[in-house]
Amino acid sequence: MIESEAELSGRRLSPGEALPFRCHPGLACFNSCCRNKRLSLLPYDVLRLSRGLGCRSDEFLANHVELEIEASSGWPTLRLKLAADGRCPFVRDAGCGVYSHRPTCCRIYPLARAVRLEDEGEPSELFVIADENARCMGFGAPQGLTVEDWTRTQGLDAFRAANNRMARLFLNPRRPRPLSLSTAEVHAVIMALYNLDVFRQSVAQPGFPARFGLESATVTRALASDEALLELGQDWLAVQLFG
Repeated sequence: MIESEAELSGRRLSPGEALPFRCHPGLACFNSCCRNKRLSLLPYDVLRLSRGLGCRSDEFLANHVELEIEASSGWPTLRLKLAADGRCPFVRDAGCGVYSHRPTCCRIYPLARAVRLEDEGEPSELFVIADENARCMGFGAPQGLTVEDWTRTQGLDAFRAANNRMARLFLNPRRPRPLSLSTAEVHAVIMALYNLDVFRQSVAQPGFPARFGLESATVTRALASDEALLELGQDWLAVQLFG
């Protein structure tokens, strides 16, 4: 998760500025951007992709992701595993094969976003536009949309809400910088944030709620909803890692 403008590559947008961009199959470069990219997957991205593919979370992780530790933060980071020729495994001739469930990084392009926590603990966002001199031919569209209109038309509202809530964990003020997690803690992060089907099995164990002081209503809600389970995983990790 990007925390500062210094980590973003691009031009900061003025308030209300229109985004001169449109991607469509009529462009000669259509689909060419879906290769040779290091695509980070946030927890909600994995939830949606697993759901869209109709597979368990552990199956998705085994087949489609690579794990690395982010040097600047120390958090475990998942990246989409590309095909041998560098293509996204989900790209098709007609476009994205998982379009309705595509991850944040694909939905938001050509924007990039940084998130920080304000003093009251609420996340604030900063958007920049990617390099407008890039080979992408979608730049220069005559009718642009504002950032808010663009994110709405790309179906980003649910992703922004989930990612902003996740920022409270990733940017927790009590976290060491950088983190230095044990192997067991890395496994706990992966399970609670990305491997929800396995985490659900742990939460469903009779002793889990009492052991961690969870209310029965919270557990019942989490067992019935992936989104609620992800929120529980986030809150559980915050206590386990930072007290």
